[in-house]
Parts: sequence; C-alpha cells; structure tokens
Amino acid sequence: MDGAAVEEIQLKVFGQQVGGHSLLLKLSDQEVCKPLLSREQFFYESIPQELRNYTPEYYGVVRVRFLPAKNECIAFAHPRAIRASPEAEMTSNSALRLHIACSDGDDTKGDVNPEPRGNPWSALCLHTMNNRLREFQDKSENLQQDYMVLENLTARYHSPCILDLKVGTRQHGDDASEEKKIRHTKMCASSTSLLLGVRFCGAQMYNASKDEYTYRDKYQGRQLDTNGFHGALKDFLYDGSSYRTDILPYLIETLRQLREVIKSLSSYRFFSSSLMIIYDGQKTSSEVGGAPLPRDTTSPQDASMKGLPASWTTRGLWPNRSSRSPWHTRPELLKFRQKVDVRLIDFAHTTHAGFVHDPIRYEGPDEGYITGLTTLISAFENMFS
Repeated sequence: MDGAAVEEIQLKVFGQQVGGHSLLLKLSDQEVCKPLLSREQFFYESIPQELRNYTPEYYGVVRVRFLPAKNECIAFAHPRAIRASPEAEMTSNSALRLHIACSDGDDTKGDVNPEPRGNPWSALCLHTMNNRLREFQDKSENLQQDYMVLENLTARYHSPCILDLKVGTRQHGDDASEEKKIRHTKMCASSTSLLLGVRFCGAQMYNASKDEYTYRDKYQGRQLDTNGFHGALKDFLYDGSSYRTDILPYLIETLRQLREVIKSLSSYRFFSSSLMIIYDGQKTSSEVGGAPLPRDTTSPQDASMKGLPASWTTRGLWPNRSSRSPWHTRPELLKFRQKVDVRLIDFAHTTHAGFVHDPIRYEGPDEGYITGLTTLISAFENMFS
C-alpha cells in the first residue's frame, strides 16, 4: 500500500435492514455490503439466466479491515475475477481504502430515501458488531472480513415498506449438523413454515398518516399461526388510513411469474433463503406508475455509482458486473417494480446439481418453495374478497 494512491469514502450502517444475522453496510445509494460466504458468492456468480430478474445484482467483493480502537473500519477494496480465491493478494494498483463509520449516523440530507431512525433490527445487528469489535480491541487484533457488494433493493423507493419472508418447508442446508437439523426442523413444525411453506421473518411498514415506521421481527413471526400470518400480510399493506390494494395485481402477477421460474429449475433447492417484497409507502401525487423512481437526475446507467469516487467507475472496480443491469430487466418487470419489487435473497444453503461438488443431488423443482409461493399468491388474491 506504500506510495499507492488511496481514496477514502465513508460507509454507513444500512438502516433498512429487517432481517439477517450480520450487519449490512451501505456503500452508495445503490449498493450495500453483506458479509461474504463462499457458497453464496458462488451462487451469485452462477445464477441461472431465468432467475436473474428475481435476485439482487451482484457487483463484486470488498475486503474490510476493522480498526476497533478508533471505532471505525478501514476497508481495502479490490476487484476480483469471478471465483477468484478469497486469499487473492491485493496489489497497490487495485486497492482502495474506505473509512466506514460503525455507528448509525443520522446524516440523511440529500438521500433518495432517507433511512428511518430507530430501526430495531439494524440497531441489534450494530450492537452485535460493536461487541465483536470490542473483543478484538481487547486482544489488540484487527478483524478482516470480505463483503459482497449487492444491489440496494430499497433505493428506488422514497419510504420503503419491506417484508422479509422465509420461504420453503425446510430451512437447513445439507451441511447442517445434526443438532441444527433437529432445531430447524422443530422450528418449521412449530411455525407456519411446514404447513404453509412460508414464515414471517421481519417487516418495516410506513404509516403515511403519521410519517413514521413500525417494525416486526422474526421472533414475532415465529409465534404466528395461519390466521396470524395472513393478518401480518394484510398489516404490511396498511398505510395508516387505507390498504394499498393498488399494488396487489402487480404483486400477484410477479409471484406467479416467479413460481413458474422455480418450477422450471430442476434440482434447485433454496434451503433457508428468503423472499423480499418492497413497495413505496409514500404514494405519488398522481398515483400513476406507483412508486417514484429516485428523486434526482442521475441516469439509470450511472445510478449504481452515485456517491462513489469518480475513479471507481473509470478503474472498473467491478469487473463481475453482469450485462443484466437492475435498471434494464424485462419491460413488464420494470413496470411492475415501479409498484412493487419481489426478490429472492440469502443463498448460503442453496444447492443444485453440480453446485460446488455437493454430494446430494435432488430431482425436480423445489416443491417446498413452490408451496410457499402458492400460499402467498392465494393469500393476496383472497385478502379483500
């Protein structure tokens, strides 16, 4: 790193997080950083074409070296070729240093979607991260971790309403220990996962009348029975004065299309993956086209680099960026996403034939996942009948 031109950028805690174990960091308005797991990285780099419109865009990897003594993080970021070794050596020409504030900053001025303050799940993840940093501080050690850079699915919405659902009738991977298999099997049986194929895992809901957010977490979701689950779906569509029935046709049709895609993927199993549903809690004045696009003049082609140093674009930091841009999907999906977005996330336990030499090969599509999607389609279709 000596003599290398180093640029600095401050990352923030991603304040829209409603689920997951690890703290997400915000790299730019359009990009978030998630702790890297090799299986999940491999899946993102080999997603089948028919599924690409239903997953976040994957941009690459950054390495984060935490310096707890200063209550900040310094990240050395460098581009990697697809499936490059995690131990790949960083060169001075490709390295960039980033300062990351490990605090829930309130500097939201000028943001496309100002992040809500007081998000309890983000605060919990931040608290867990700070505890880890203190442990390393006591040991006079530095913590290094690689992060995947993914599309920020909330970026196009001004007041994002976010629903995190655990889909499927089985929630443990093939590599789980016997203790974990038993624990997750019991959890599926005692919640709605086994019967309905889907479980409520977290939500951020916007009350337009009060201009405030409310939240639910996975612990509340585990307590729901069938009626409670359907009630939670209905609550997700309530804006403080009425139900957002305007998004239902788009949501139902997107779920139907996704179900057909899952049916076509033989041998795929999406164990412990989640489904994210997002819409804008703040209606446009005309209510035409649904949720507004980002309220700035940034073109879609440049949006993903907003907030980053200009050289990040010219150096081509993300060589893995696929030809499929999140702004250039099928026309009908782009239209639907102005109303509501539906994406699969969390692929640490996903498997399919030939996937990283997994020993178990499954036949046919993931029926447990299809059960969950069918439950959701039926629930939304009959919600107000």
